[in-house]
Amino acid sequence: MSRSLTQTGVTHYDVQKKRRAAVVEEARRHRTAIVHAADAVLEENPTRRMRRGVYLGADGGRPTRVLDAAVHEVPENTTSTIHRHSWDAIMFVTEGTGWTEIDGQRIEWRPWDTIHLPCWSWHRHGNDTGRPARFLTWSVEPMYETFGVAVLEDAGDDPVAELPPPPSSTPPRGPASDSYSRRQRRLAAERPSSGAHRLHTRWEDVNPRVTKRGARSMFLVDESIGYRTSGLTAVMHELAPARWQAKHRHGGEAYLYVVSGHGHTEMDGVEHPWSAGDLVVVDHWCWHQHFNDDTEASSRLIRVHNVDALYDLMRVLLDPLELLQELPDLQDAPDLTGFVWPDPDAGRPQV
Repeated sequence: MSRSLTQTGVTHYDVQKKRRAAVVEEARRHRTAIVHAADAVLEENPTRRMRRGVYLGADGGRPTRVLDAAVHEVPENTTSTIHRHSWDAIMFVTEGTGWTEIDGQRIEWRPWDTIHLPCWSWHRHGNDTGRPARFLTWSVEPMYETFGVAVLEDAGDDPVAELPPPPSSTPPRGPASDSYSRRQRRLAAERPSSGAHRLHTRWEDVNPRVTKRGARSMFLVDESIGYRTSGLTAVMHELAPARWQAKHRHGGEAYLYVVSGHGHTEMDGVEHPWSAGDLVVVDHWCWHQHFNDDTEASSRLIRVHNVDALYDLMRVLLDPLELLQELPDLQDAPDLTGFVWPDPDAGRPQV
């Protein structure tokens, strides 16, 4: 039997050092601070029966490693095909009304509602009105693709009852208590159905609270309000007129979609203006601060990141390095003494 010998002119150290440097260099080439609304051009997919525009992601020419962001439009009187994917996503409604069916469960939505699309859940979107409806999505597809486990299936118009269930671990065949059997039992019990956790946050149900950083914030998707995601969290920050949020920095990137208003974000001393429909991309470990440049109305931004999964692992791996830093006692937070916040519905599109 012949033998195959692996031969290389360089050591493993040189190979890995070059490969790791190339990964970082590629990421740096694609970094951006702001993606404007006009950059996410809607493209029609006649098979899917929807329109989609990419803020960040390989399909839009701006590849990322962890998160992507896209805008979707459901035309009037249209139902999309049904599909599922191995990653999960968050959707936020910006215009119009419609519905999303998740594993047969229909959820009606309106502007500023938020929905979680669990991994492997069959879902489709519908619009029964005479005008288009739009929503944003953020997902961890790039991270899953990096790991080699990104899968997308489209089942057309097949009834959900006839579609296969999500993949699941098989339980042990008997009562054995060895370590392999314990792993089988643990993993078999770990994957809940899409109906086992919260899927929908109606805007009417949000609970605004003023934070020490100087913004009024409300959780949209988070474990603390009943969601179970791959680590995705979403919170809306509202900046008071001519006010700002305290400066801070953290490991891992964060995406902030500007729902309303106009202002700028300062990142490592550089100002980046933004307005409604733009996406602010906060790179990892840069000092940043968000400012509302409107002197009369508040500005609202939705922040999405993956802190509760990937970055929590990073905290353990990099301990004792702290992955969130703020100025002592948040000394640069704005003074909101006596400020009266507007009604939470202020600026919400009417339907």
